[in-house]
Amino acid sequence: MRVRPAIFYRYLFLTILGFFCVYAVYSIIGYDDGSHVPVHRPQRHLYLTVSKDRIGSRFEKLAPKRILFWTTIFGAKVSTSLSDCPGLTDRCVIDTNRDQLESADAVVFHAVDIPRFPLPANRKPEQIFVFNSMETPVNSGRAAVPDFFFNWTSTYLYSSDAIHKYGSFLIPTQVAESRGFKVQSFYVQPKRLKKTKSGVFGLISNCHTDSKRELALKELAKHINVTIGGKCASEDGLKSICPQGAECLDVFEQYPFYIAIENTVCNDYVTEKIWGRITVPSIPIVMRRKVYEKILPPKSFIAMDDYRNPREMANHLRALETNQTAYSEYFEWRQRGTWTSAPWNAPGYRNGLCRVCELLWKSGTNGTEPKSYENIWKWFDDESQCEKDEFVRSWLSGY
Repeated sequence: MRVRPAIFYRYLFLTILGFFCVYAVYSIIGYDDGSHVPVHRPQRHLYLTVSKDRIGSRFEKLAPKRILFWTTIFGAKVSTSLSDCPGLTDRCVIDTNRDQLESADAVVFHAVDIPRFPLPANRKPEQIFVFNSMETPVNSGRAAVPDFFFNWTSTYLYSSDAIHKYGSFLIPTQVAESRGFKVQSFYVQPKRLKKTKSGVFGLISNCHTDSKRELALKELAKHINVTIGGKCASEDGLKSICPQGAECLDVFEQYPFYIAIENTVCNDYVTEKIWGRITVPSIPIVMRRKVYEKILPPKSFIAMDDYRNPREMANHLRALETNQTAYSEYFEWRQRGTWTSAPWNAPGYRNGLCRVCELLWKSGTNGTEPKSYENIWKWFDDESQCEKDEFVRSWLSGY
């Protein structure tokens, strides 16, 4: 059937007219002069996009916790990144602006830097004040603070509320597998256990220690080769054997034993002297077994206090040097893969500010004031149980 042009154009005109009528009505109804505020304006949040009005008071419980670092760390600015805290990067905010004290859930004080800053004049009852130090009590400043000032501790001590230790957590491989962790291997080629040099090697820059490490090594050197490099070396060539800032792990590997004795001997205090050389296939020498036995795998180190005196220790070390089978027993944890390292800051093995963040989400105060430490320095001393030279004096007289 043929459609006349007049009819076609009439219908087209009516269609266009209808469209404009609908648009005009919609424009009138939907007009907003700017005074209207939508009930559900989207709120951009660090870890979710949600309407604050829709969830009301629950919003505050979902907002990230604010951790305010009140001091510097040895005078240096504190990093505000939580990038090495898997699963927590959007759960907490690290701040260094002391003007934000009122909004902070936790306030962290680095012990040795406390005297550089005035203490907060006010605090909310539910705020957590955190005592932080990775150093021993004698190297932490002893700043005067009021009694009951701190609520949490964050130190190298395993008894801290939020442990802040050097190095990783070594755990049995079976435990790692049960938690779904990727197993890290510490296996070394057996040929690396055959050494090119004899005796004990150490890089030492502190020549006068509280533990009197230097006296113990001096006496040990009468019975076995002890090579000291670094500032405390007796020969100029050994003073520069390892350039400043270098690890020199290849030098350590040349010797069957290396010195990992801390300047100060305290509970749980294990630093880069162990953790920075954990991959070296040599046996670390420490001073007190009790400090290391719950941190390192069994039979992975040799402790001075396992022997009555330096001569007895030297005799055992020399025997190990000449018996490859006996020497290799100290590396079975590596070769058999019975121990591994927990992934860095994995759940259950958080460290430092990552642990503080995790605790803030786990420990709701329920409207009550948090616990506090009456005398923070007494707690630090009692838990650390740092030694002076009592052991070394006794060891040297044990002939």
